[in-house]
Amino acid sequence: MPEIDEFSLTTVPIELRFNETHLSHGTAFTWRDRESHFLITNWHNVSGRDPNTNKHLSKTAAEPNMLHAFFNSKDKNLGDKHLIKMQIRNEYEVFWYVHPALKRKVDLVAIPLVGDIVSTIEFYPLNKMGSTDLLVKIGMDVFILGYPFGRGKTGLPVWKRGSIASEPDLVPIVDNYLLVDTASRPGMSGSPVILRSVGTHLTQGNNFVVSGDTANKLIGVYSGRLHTQDPLDAQIGMVWPVVYIEEIIAGRLREYG
Repeated sequence: MPEIDEFSLTTVPIELRFNETHLSHGTAFTWRDRESHFLITNWHNVSGRDPNTNKHLSKTAAEPNMLHAFFNSKDKNLGDKHLIKMQIRNEYEVFWYVHPALKRKVDLVAIPLVGDIVSTIEFYPLNKMGSTDLLVKIGMDVFILGYPFGRGKTGLPVWKRGSIASEPDLVPIVDNYLLVDTASRPGMSGSPVILRSVGTHLTQGNNFVVSGDTANKLIGVYSGRLHTQDPLDAQIGMVWPVVYIEEIIAGRLREYG
């Protein structure tokens, strides 16, 4: 049987729809807080709006009210996916959580997964994947795990390489996000960003650890490139640190943003 990297199983391809009309596609992943499960993705994916300008992303000005997510199936072959259709808003309210203080200024949401949905999903929550305390510094390579071309034949993500392009320790002193240098497509929005080290690992405190294992650390969530006027400008993307996910889930603020 083919061996699949466990981090490839953490991602969830998603499609955003207004009723049955397809608007866009993106990436998400699951998170566990005690006994509760959440789907993590970008605010702009579920709102259908640019978080900086509040303008609609769709030329039709439609905003998603349904999210189609392809989760790992419980009690089936490893990597098998099945579709779950989730309502993410109605006429009166939205069904996602935003950051309790910064709201849409942090381009992230957490969607609670409840009811019968939970019993059918084989969860691979990213915060329970044994993250290693690796050192994170500018210039290091990272991988963005997402779906630039939709869910494809397998529902498994593309591992897109990038490099950290701004000083991580300056978040949130200067900006709320760090930068990565990578070429990407819209379907990568919501992708987890992973730092991976093989063999010899540099940990916090500049200590070297030699082992035959692969070490991984979740850096944050990718939300697409910085917008520029010139399409030939450097392709620089934004990554929102993990701490914001924890604050969103702790705050439980259900608001448009």
